[in-house]
Amino acid sequence: MKIAGFFLALLLMAGCKNENSPKLLKEVEVRKDGSKGLIVSVALVDEEGKPTTAEGLLLVEIQGISAQDSVFTVTEVDTALTEASFRQLSFGEGSLKKKMLGFETNPIPYKTSEQLDSYHKTNKKGLMQVSFKPVGGTVLHQTVTYEL
Repeated sequence: MKIAGFFLALLLMAGCKNENSPKLLKEVEVRKDGSKGLIVSVALVDEEGKPTTAEGLLLVEIQGISAQDSVFTVTEVDTALTEASFRQLSFGEGSLKKKMLGFETNPIPYKTSEQLDSYHKTNKKGLMQVSFKPVGGTVLHQTVTYEL
């Protein structure tokens, strides 16, 4: 009986899939992966604000801010996404926490940068540029701050 219920739930979810193109990076969150890198989670929504999926290219550029307030690229990574790349994720914290369809990167390690040593010893804040280019669509972009 449990197996039949599981398959029925899968069929219902497949039938309710949102086919609309993404129009906005609704949620972009970053969290530490130990002391050596970050994990980024993103959620796409359509014109009506409903979660959706898409095939395309996700680009994440992690930027550090030096003690002298100059911005420099720590690392960047691009990932090809398919509709199968998306799954239910938790976004937000505490009473604002919600489950939403999204994508989560593998851990993104910091790469060597001339300013990386001073960056780790001083300011632990930075910027992250996140862009998603859906196949046949326009680039969606969001800038978020992070703190280690």
